[in-house]
Amino acid sequence: MTDKSIQELAVKVGLPVEKLLDQVREAGLPQTNAADQISNEQQDRLMTHLKQGQGNQGNAGKITLKRKTTSTAKLASTSGKAKTINVEVRKKHTFTKPDPEQIKAEALAKAEAEAKVAEERKAKQAAEQQERNKAEQKAKATLDAMRAAQKKQTEKVTQKAEVVVKRRSTNKPITKVTPKVTETAEQKKAREAQAAQLKATEEAVRRKAAEEAQQRTLEQMRKMASKYSGDEATTTIRVIDDSPLAAGLVGQAYEDSFNQEDREIKRGGGAKETRGQKKGGRRGQEEQNFSHNQHKRGLKTSQSNKHGFEKPVKKQIYDVEIGETIVVADLAQKMAIKVREVIKTLMKMGELVTQNQSIDQDTAALVVEEMGHKPILVSDTQAEDNLLEAAEEARGELSTRPPVVTIMGHVDHGKTSLLDCIRRSKVAAGEAGGITQHIGAYHVKTEKGIITFLDTPGHAAFTAMRSRGAKATDIVVLVVAADDGVMPQTAEAIDHARAAGTPIIVAINKMDKESADPDRVLNELTAKEIVPEQWGGDVPVAKVSAHSGQGIDELLDLISIQAELMELKASNEGAAQGVVIESRVDKGRGAVTSILVQNGTLHVGDLVLAGSAHGRVRAMSDENGKRIKSAGPSIPVEILGLPEAPMAGDEVLVVNDEKKAREVADARADRERQKRLERQSSMRLENIMASMGKKDIPTVNIVLKTDVRGTLEALTVALNELSTDEVKVRIIGSGVGAITESDVTLAESSDGVLLGFNVRADATARQKSDQDGIDIRYYSIIYELIDDVKDAMSGKLAPEHRETILGVAQVREVFRSSKFGAAAGCMVMEGVIHRNKPIRVLRDDVVVFQGELESLRRYKDVVDEVRAGMECGLAVKGYNDIKELDKIEVYSVQMVKRSL
Repeated sequence: MTDKSIQELAVKVGLPVEKLLDQVREAGLPQTNAADQISNEQQDRLMTHLKQGQGNQGNAGKITLKRKTTSTAKLASTSGKAKTINVEVRKKHTFTKPDPEQIKAEALAKAEAEAKVAEERKAKQAAEQQERNKAEQKAKATLDAMRAAQKKQTEKVTQKAEVVVKRRSTNKPITKVTPKVTETAEQKKAREAQAAQLKATEEAVRRKAAEEAQQRTLEQMRKMASKYSGDEATTTIRVIDDSPLAAGLVGQAYEDSFNQEDREIKRGGGAKETRGQKKGGRRGQEEQNFSHNQHKRGLKTSQSNKHGFEKPVKKQIYDVEIGETIVVADLAQKMAIKVREVIKTLMKMGELVTQNQSIDQDTAALVVEEMGHKPILVSDTQAEDNLLEAAEEARGELSTRPPVVTIMGHVDHGKTSLLDCIRRSKVAAGEAGGITQHIGAYHVKTEKGIITFLDTPGHAAFTAMRSRGAKATDIVVLVVAADDGVMPQTAEAIDHARAAGTPIIVAINKMDKESADPDRVLNELTAKEIVPEQWGGDVPVAKVSAHSGQGIDELLDLISIQAELMELKASNEGAAQGVVIESRVDKGRGAVTSILVQNGTLHVGDLVLAGSAHGRVRAMSDENGKRIKSAGPSIPVEILGLPEAPMAGDEVLVVNDEKKAREVADARADRERQKRLERQSSMRLENIMASMGKKDIPTVNIVLKTDVRGTLEALTVALNELSTDEVKVRIIGSGVGAITESDVTLAESSDGVLLGFNVRADATARQKSDQDGIDIRYYSIIYELIDDVKDAMSGKLAPEHRETILGVAQVREVFRSSKFGAAAGCMVMEGVIHRNKPIRVLRDDVVVFQGELESLRRYKDVVDEVRAGMECGLAVKGYNDIKELDKIEVYSVQMVKRSL
């Protein structure tokens, strides 16, 4: 801090000068004017005063956040013109900091209350346990007294029996002596109360003992059942008497039965042999006695020892899930019926199929309804939909994300150069021929925030790549050169943006050129229904120059405003979801996939499902090759770890279950294989019959290898479009990565051409190509590859025959000769008559004969040619019907090489 004036300090802290002077006066400082100087000590005193004042206010521990956003909205007016209004939204939110002392006191009080409750619970449990112990001791003492009394009574009975026996042996009469007992009413009442109490105590003890015995018996029964039955057996016991004593008797009966069965098994030598015997003999008698005793005791048991399945009384109705196609055997298995029954039903419906054939969803639904079950129609992408739903359910709160902007336009209109100007890099210089050959993804940190850019190629061969770029983007920046105007790829980019439903911002580039004419560009765009805002439309226009930097800030402002109006939001939580921008195969690294994250956060180690490939992310880097650990929405990254390069445009999803990921990947691979087979089988029988009798169409076989998937797809489409009715292009092999030995072998066996775009052949492939004489051609510019393929196709075209009339002679008189036949005397009317050239005989300008001359004479001399205005004599070989006034036309045929 340095000495400064009140004015300077107010500007620095962002306060009005008057308010700062009031605070200075409250702090007791001498400054009164804005020009007065304030020292370091005085600034410290002012800060201390403000802190104390803030602490004494009621807002201590509070912080208030304010946010103001401004946007524009368009409203239609009565005059028909759009009216633009400014919308300002202000938000205010106050956060209160909790008091640590209050939180500590509340936590202490809560802990004390919990401790008090625990002590009370513990004391209560101890008292209850003490009462139970006293009751058990009292019951035990009572039982001991009862047992002693019974024992004493038994001894008396025994002694009395002995006296009786002695008297009988001595033949003395037995005299019954009845003791005389006298007791009062109080003694009788006390004796009866004591007896009732002893009876109740005895009953409670017996009941408790019976319950424990029942539990032990049931546990032994379960063990016995699992021991002697191979399958799970369920035993049901119904007790007629609800008393614990009856339950104990049931348990004892079962225990005795199992003990008896165990003894019989040990005696008989095995459980299988004993169970296989009939109910005869001792074993059968014991089982019958056991059953009889159970019925006598009022007991009923289920057939716990009877095994086997019984036919259900009611028919089972199943919910049968049916995909778009299903195999007949699988359909029968889902309905739990035999396959032949399903085939019978299909035959009644007029379908002759086998158990391994597939039927469509509608037919399968009719079969299921016919068999009495309930069909449930599901999609083949049900597993994928379930994964997407699970991922969406795990999403957290949405937050604002950076916009994804795609740069589109015609070739050489300055798309990449404009992006370079924004990124302050030189990407265009690294592209072959200064032309972008595949989609590049970059995220740029500007003063307006982070913006992700997608740079798409402008060549006509990259239509599919531009379409993918438009589908993965939020805003399309249409770059049009000010000196060139709207071109075919410009119109194509407009169509892609409209099909994707993305807003368009027009950037008129090359404004620094003298030949720039932005008005002509705007007129041509209006013809394509792209009306700029300055002309009353809804399309923003920025006039920029990639070389001088003119209008770049204006373009970024337009992008930021458009993104704010769109309110782009995404969740940083949950499984990552995105789209494949490009993929390639690098030697030593494997499949390298460029991904644009659209939702969630992608981490290193996540299990990624991309198209028909799945694998864990082993490494992740940004567009500059810098290693990163995670990436959020709208951030492009390159990942390693997939077993193969997925197709550009495939959806990317992070999953937790590897088994489900494998199932979805296999299903996608099967669908792709099915589509490929359908394309290959498009040559139907009628097409083959139609082509019979015609000459074979020449074909140029190509083996194509490229660096990335997007380029491979674009080149495949471009080369297939070169085919005509006279010559075809056939791509017999394609892939991503270096040229291998198998590619050379394929080119040799099919007499094909081996082309590599931004890739090279490995050492083995080069050695084999040298041995077999296979020419490998390398390309880095799309124009050169397509032109060379066109030349190869032109070489397969049949040459064109062009005729040139050399001369015409008119027959004036015909001479007949027995040696030569008919000879004609002619006058050469035009050109030159050659003796060794083909001729035609014209009569009334109609060709009546086509052949060659047998002789050509001038008087008696044989000559090779006769010029116009001279007379000659000639004889036509093989034709004697020549007449006067006929014309002899001499011509030549030239073979002209054709080209596409």
